[in-house]
Amino acid sequence: MAAGMRPSPRIRSRSTPEHAAERPVAGHELIAARDRERGKAPRAKHSSRFRWAVAGLFVLALCALGGALALVSTGHRSSGAGGDWSSFSPQDSGLAGAQQIADYVAPYYRASASDQLAVVTAVNLTNPNNPLQVAVPAPGNQGGLVPLSPNRTIVYNLCGVGSSNCSIGTGQPSAARLLLLRREALELALYSFKYLHGVDSVITILPPGHTVQGCTGICPKPQTRTTTKRLDAALAFDRSELQPWLSRPLRSTLPETLPPSVSQIQSAPEAELISIITAHGLFSEHTEQGQDGSTVIVLSPLPPQ
Repeated sequence: MAAGMRPSPRIRSRSTPEHAAERPVAGHELIAARDRERGKAPRAKHSSRFRWAVAGLFVLALCALGGALALVSTGHRSSGAGGDWSSFSPQDSGLAGAQQIADYVAPYYRASASDQLAVVTAVNLTNPNNPLQVAVPAPGNQGGLVPLSPNRTIVYNLCGVGSSNCSIGTGQPSAARLLLLRREALELALYSFKYLHGVDSVITILPPGHTVQGCTGICPKPQTRTTTKRLDAALAFDRSELQPWLSRPLRSTLPETLPPSVSQIQSAPEAELISIITAHGLFSEHTEQGQDGSTVIVLSPLPPQ
């Protein structure tokens, strides 16, 4: 017998009387028995390794499950209710959610490299100590004003940085800067309609500006053909108007991760789209005293800019 080979259980010493009549074991049976024994050996030899491998896979599965649960629990920070629509979403709804949107959007819009364009505040329309209403012209040129529901309207107030009256104190007024403000107002509205339940209207009050009006014919001062007039403007958005842009990712509408600067905005990829979307949403804005003592923000249409 070769060294190290285990004898088959069926093979015994031929001198044993009771086994004298057994048939000899054929060579192929010895080979088969040897192969069976060899087949058992690896399983016994590696059984401990197999158990450790199974235990390792089980631990990995638990880690993967924990990671998935963590992603689910923090999903509102990365993808929010809109899925892949944006990388940010507010944690709350209503006025608190609107302020979170304002706090997220505003710092990215710059009047200069070191100066923010405006501080953005979500206005509380239902404050019992200072109730506010927003009124817009009645549709179809019927005359009169129609109040917007305070529970379904979000108002953002943009107060420019660097002055005492909320105008923008850095840089010079320009069509480019107004276009950048229109982009900011549009982004605020898109976030609000996407994430704040029950919002039908978003009003953005812009920092005070001015218009330059030309004079034709007989002018008060012939040497002066233009006059400058203060302008308090606002942008108004209706959910139905922006609905097509709520079903596609935000970056397909506003492609840059960071908004363009004042000098870049007019050549930005979205410049034409911003002009088209916001052209008919520009209003002049002033306040009046309502019959019930509330303050009414009155919006009057401006010509398309």
